Amino acid sequence: CARTSKPCRSGQTGMRPFGSLGPQIDVSGYAEQLDAKVAVVKQTMAAAIPVSVLQAAAIFPTTPTGHRCRAGPFAVRPGSASDGSTLELAMWDAIAKDHSVVRAHAVPIYAAPIAAAMEALRTLPIFTDVDNSNYETNDVFSSSWGAVVGHGLRSVQFHSTLTHELLVCFIYHDKRLKSRRRNEKLQGEEQASAEWEAAAKILRSALQDAMAASGVETRVDITGRWKRRRLVVERDYVVERLNLSNGRTLTYRQPEGQFSNPNAQCEIRCLEWLCDQASQIASTCGQEPVHLLELHCGGGNNTVALAPYFARVHAVEINRVLAEAAEENLRINDIHNVQLERAPSAMANLARSAAATAQAVLVDPPRSGLDAETLQLVSGFKHVLYISCNPCALVSDLLALDESHESVAVAIFDMFPYTTHAECAVRLRQRPSKQRMPSKMWWWTWFCIVGSNKSSQLTRLSGLATSLVMTTALTLAALRGFGLWRRFCVVDSLCSR
Repeated sequence: CARTSKPCRSGQTGMRPFGSLGPQIDVSGYAEQLDAKVAVVKQTMAAAIPVSVLQAAAIFPTTPTGHRCRAGPFAVRPGSASDGSTLELAMWDAIAKDHSVVRAHAVPIYAAPIAAAMEALRTLPIFTDVDNSNYETNDVFSSSWGAVVGHGLRSVQFHSTLTHELLVCFIYHDKRLKSRRRNEKLQGEEQASAEWEAAAKILRSALQDAMAASGVETRVDITGRWKRRRLVVERDYVVERLNLSNGRTLTYRQPEGQFSNPNAQCEIRCLEWLCDQASQIASTCGQEPVHLLELHCGGGNNTVALAPYFARVHAVEINRVLAEAAEENLRINDIHNVQLERAPSAMANLARSAAATAQAVLVDPPRSGLDAETLQLVSGFKHVLYISCNPCALVSDLLALDESHESVAVAIFDMFPYTTHAECAVRLRQRPSKQRMPSKMWWWTWFCIVGSNKSSQLTRLSGLATSLVMTTALTLAALRGFGLWRRFCVVDSLCSR
């Protein structure tokens, strides 16, 4: 595991970037690298998962090359006249304390559209001013389209799909924007925006032609981002289609700058594993309608895949753009049994209300894992599906849930080949001693127990204690009728004894 402690913000992976100064990729040794990674991940998870479950873990490799559908942001550096390049794409190497140049042929992990676009950009007439950070005039906008695109350009990032769509985002710096207030326009901004859009359209055509010449036919869209300002040439999203082995085709709109899985081929395997686990959960519940609560649902990637396996799905996402994308993806895939709420996971009203009725919960948290409040919420569900991109955080959370749940299935997905990182998924089942009574029947069960001659323990209670129990049950039933019922109540704790 790259980091041995749980605290780890998203993006802090502890890995040196690939490139001219960083580690080199040995494609021929992929199988050995995967075996070594799986061994380390299993050793890390052994503290929280039984050996028998780990031995039966499903391992999903990925294609050794061309698997990565997201790349960047790459810093834009000056090119070299000796090889005919006008710019180079690089990533900062903290060990070397310099920019490590990334070339697609030397780092063969990128999908074909991204690799072709990276090479094409090197030789297109885009003239940058990376050594000049003072932009007080707009004189450059009167020159060629390459100078317009390159003015203030600092980094580039790419997002492609299995359906050969490519979204290229150019990220800019403008010193004047530091003091600009929200909704305040800069002098000459409208003209500058119009000229950038015109230049970006020329760039888009030139990029597509250069990629086609290299044998890659791709739809290309361009976006430009500044502080509090964004320009779009036609579309700011890509449309992905994933074909599952059961014959389903899932369609997703993935917005620019928002999270989506960087390894689409391996994501298909992950969705298929989740669907299989959801089917097993539904079968254990018999004829009872099974509800799922999904926290951190993002753009609905897992939601769309799992919705057919449940009578109702309650999904929660805090990010506005991702929540809107999830709603659109549900519509595109003709999914109608999902209720979506935008809110922090554990604080969502939907999560709290679903906690009283849902039998299963799905969590796909950031690298830092689950917070204490979400852990408490998750601990009350009969079935838990946990997806993690950080095995260390996963182990910490599994240990916190160990008293109430046991692991029954594990999968390891090599989403990030040639690194120490792996995507892990675990299905947990509530331990028998911790299972709660069905929320709709707890009060009837109490009356049956109190009145039953077979309940020797309760019949020995004093009249005062019996009255107290019945009074508590009646009071809580009244509270439930007024919508004030909560999952962690007194009766639930009594029923768990």
